[in-house]
Amino acid sequence: MNINKQSFEEAIDILVNASPKNNTKGNAVKHWFSSNFKLEAGVSLTYDDKAIGNRVTEQFRHKFDVVIFVISTNVNIDTLKRYIKKNLYPELQVVLILTNTDPYTYNALLFNKESAFSSWAKETFRLDSEKFTFTKDKEAPSQEEKDFVKSNTNKFSSYYTAFRTKPFMLLAGISGTGKSRIVREFAFKSCPKELQDKDGTEPGNYCMIEVKPNWHDSTELLGYWSNLNKRYMFTKFAKFLVKAKMYPNVPFFVCLDEMNLAPVEQYFAEFLSVLETRKAIKDEEGNTIIKSGVLIDKEYFRSIGKVGKDEKEQGFATCKNDRDIYMKLFNIVDEEKMNAIPENKETSLLDTGLTLPENVLVIGTVNMDDTTHQFSRKVIDRAMTIEMNGGALTDIFSDKDDLAYRENPLSMDDLRAKYVSAKEVIKNCTAITKNEDILKYIKGETENGLPQRLEEINKALYGTPFMVSYRVMNELTIYLAVLLDKAEKDGQEISLEVCKQLANTAIDKILLMKILPRVEGDDEMFRISEKERTANGFSDQADDGHEFTKLDWLRQIAPQHTEDNKDSYMAVDKLSEMIERLNRQSFTRFWP
Repeated sequence: MNINKQSFEEAIDILVNASPKNNTKGNAVKHWFSSNFKLEAGVSLTYDDKAIGNRVTEQFRHKFDVVIFVISTNVNIDTLKRYIKKNLYPELQVVLILTNTDPYTYNALLFNKESAFSSWAKETFRLDSEKFTFTKDKEAPSQEEKDFVKSNTNKFSSYYTAFRTKPFMLLAGISGTGKSRIVREFAFKSCPKELQDKDGTEPGNYCMIEVKPNWHDSTELLGYWSNLNKRYMFTKFAKFLVKAKMYPNVPFFVCLDEMNLAPVEQYFAEFLSVLETRKAIKDEEGNTIIKSGVLIDKEYFRSIGKVGKDEKEQGFATCKNDRDIYMKLFNIVDEEKMNAIPENKETSLLDTGLTLPENVLVIGTVNMDDTTHQFSRKVIDRAMTIEMNGGALTDIFSDKDDLAYRENPLSMDDLRAKYVSAKEVIKNCTAITKNEDILKYIKGETENGLPQRLEEINKALYGTPFMVSYRVMNELTIYLAVLLDKAEKDGQEISLEVCKQLANTAIDKILLMKILPRVEGDDEMFRISEKERTANGFSDQADDGHEFTKLDWLRQIAPQHTEDNKDSYMAVDKLSEMIERLNRQSFTRFWP
């Protein structure tokens, strides 16, 4: 044992004097704690206020007994303390903050419970200790957060729920309704300080990809191997996915602008296939994470830097982990910028290749006119579609700045998906596992359960190519589970009746997002056969005198709103619009 200030500071010296690329620079400090106090320790160098959030998150996710923060003189200690207290966990015993000066300045000692190290540190560094108490309750939201949530609940609720159901969304609407703008708005509202640009114009968690009409294969999006240059040509999209892996607790938004200017099925095929491989698994710490298949093979990451024979030494040997690859792809050589990047020892890019990070949300903007391509049902089946019709024209004069950074940005916890399959919902959604009646309703073991509701829709669509199957049932179940989780989090008691009300909301949204976007055709497509008409007791005509069609049947099945609450269910209004167009033009579709 060698418990003295000198041996401790010698271990800190090794940390601060090591190269930023040295991934073992903290081992001396870790060894000092394990050999002297039998404690697991984490240690972090923090040189910039912008990096505080990621430094705290990175260290705390490992659930160390002790965490040491070595900071530069320009780091705000109060800000660091605030992040620490906001992210506490029960295993954490002590946090020590010291400044990298000569000699070291010891700033704060925070402790959860007295220990041999906390007693030694107080006496050795002559520090007043500050006790903290772990609580499962989050810090009370600021007034700004309350105002943001209140003013945007209706505006964003469908987006939040859709993101948590699936990380691929289509925004439809006529040109100029703000489709790409709302993607930027999400990025601004969730961008932490370390990713904010100085001008406030381009959040670091946002990537705009302008789709070109001549895109016909996945190389435009994912890149390709160049035989001429003897290296893989990484695209803006691929690099952005690698960047997202460095900040796993930050939502990253990809906006595929004018997505259907090119045939989506051609350039987006690999992404759509990998999207369907997503699976929820447990990581080494027991947390649920979502993994996918590989988009770009590991061999291409292993070859980074191997441009020619003379540069062989600058190749794979310099890229030991994902962080090294990120710095190489973005040509980050400045030491200050290196230190701002979260420590990351993962080697998944070298071991597996590039998978779809669970914090990446891909949104395609869609215009349906003579200049664009139609979507196949394959694409629509795999996306959550939201139609944007724009707001009041007077909103353009509003004083509110939607494209501005927030003091307390949204985190991935606000958008993270918990479920990929209906089986996971049954096993893990507490509102369902605690109530046998709700479980039976979800599984369809009662009369008019959730599967039967979808079968009613299929009955109306029988004989058309628009009938739905397992994928829609799966995502309806997930969507309902997300609504149940939110209601439970908000303190609502979840009964079977509440579940059925939320199921109506889920069915309404799934009709709008998954089913109706697939529907198009002429009078003949939607004509009801005499057999169907007789079996279901339908008359020849609807109430307003037009022929009663499958769309009218579907409108009867859809959740109905009242005059007092027209915004509660909207699929019925969309169906009325489609029926009116069919009667007027003898052809109809979902798209404007």
